[in-house]
Amino acid sequence: MGSCRDLRDEMNSEAVASAFSALVSGGKMGYKTIIERRKEVIKCTDCSKVLSGEEKFCPDCGFKVK
Repeated sequence: MGSCRDLRDEMNSEAVASAFSALVSGGKMGYKTIIERRKEVIKCTDCSKVLSGEEKFCPDCGFKVK
C-alpha cells in the first residue's frame, strides 16, 4: 500500500517540523529539530563573481556559465 500524494508544498509547514522533531527525539515533547536548508552559491569559473543562477554568461567577464 502506498501513496502518490505530492507533499512538497508541505515541507515548510510547522506541523511537519513538529512531527519530524518527535520522530528524531524518540517521541519526547519539547525538543525542536532544526532543519537546515542550504542554497548553493553559483560562481563564475573564470572570475569568481557570485551569480544568481539565471545568467548564461558572466556579466563581468563574459565567460559562459555551466
